[in-house]
Amino acid sequence: MENTGSSHQFYEKFNVRYHISMVMKFIWGNPTHRDVIRTECTTDNFVRFVNLLLNDTTYLLDESLSILVEIHKTQEKMKDEVAWNALPEQERKELDQTHHQNERRAQSLLFLAKETLFMLSYLTKELPHPFVKPQILDRLVAMLNFNVAQLVGPKCTELKVQDPQKYGFNPKELLSIILEIYVHLDQPAFIDGMVREGRSYNRGHFDKACGILRRFGLKPEDEIQRIERMVNNVEAGRRQVIQEEEELGEVPDEFLDPLMATLMTDPVKLPSGNILDRSTIETHLLSDHTDPFNRQPLTAEMLEPGYSPTPTPFFDSSPLTTPFSSFFFESLVTELKEKIQEFLKKSKKGGQ
Repeated sequence: MENTGSSHQFYEKFNVRYHISMVMKFIWGNPTHRDVIRTECTTDNFVRFVNLLLNDTTYLLDESLSILVEIHKTQEKMKDEVAWNALPEQERKELDQTHHQNERRAQSLLFLAKETLFMLSYLTKELPHPFVKPQILDRLVAMLNFNVAQLVGPKCTELKVQDPQKYGFNPKELLSIILEIYVHLDQPAFIDGMVREGRSYNRGHFDKACGILRRFGLKPEDEIQRIERMVNNVEAGRRQVIQEEEELGEVPDEFLDPLMATLMTDPVKLPSGNILDRSTIETHLLSDHTDPFNRQPLTAEMLEPGYSPTPTPFFDSSPLTTPFSSFFFESLVTELKEKIQEFLKKSKKGGQ
């Protein structure tokens, strides 16, 4: 339905997805249909659906808040009438035209962003498992932390626009929905993801957010305290990671994922011969079914697992059922995984 062939296809798909979200909301209200969705939540198709939902939420929130920043800047220019009138007429005309376009886009994007975020909230409440899978978790945590920072961090004043209701912008409501997703996903895997995410995470943002929730009565006290406990656990986990990294020392380059520059734990070989961590390539495959190194078609079934099969002995008269090159690379991957595990064991012993 989304492949319209139009040059505006990318943007038009969000209108289609809005109607899909309305159908989904109606279905979710029916206990029988909801139970069927629960049985589907462990399938690869549902994980792909979650990935698309995460992509949409990320894009819509990022675009809508960025446009609000532009509206804020233009409104600030217009408030200074002397400086505004001093601008060349053509420049004023272009700025005014862009401003009106931004206002229309902000209304549409914020409306869609809120509905998509709402879907993310009720799904994580009932079906948290798919959202903490390795292919999804790190991107989800990064998106949530980034938007908490946008709404309460130092730059939140850039979102202050005149008559925010005109655009359907309610920052406290958005913050409340985002934070309830944290509550829905309060489990060890999600805490680990929070510990790893260092770009947007800031304890001060959560302290301020919890203060806002209390001041305006947006959440029950027990939920607010749960968020605070989560943050305490994240802080403890981050301290432990710092200690472990010091004990680990310098990691050999061959143990690092070539795309993410992180220590691999489950290396797999691609048909191109490159080795990546399984979580990295599975995350990539959710959105792109090609080898990131040569753009050739790639599926999860084409990855060489991190174990070594028993090859046919060379002296056996029967023909090899698997090419020698495959055994060679699987042996390489297996050897690499064993070397990584040995490296981790030695580092752990050295730190004790």
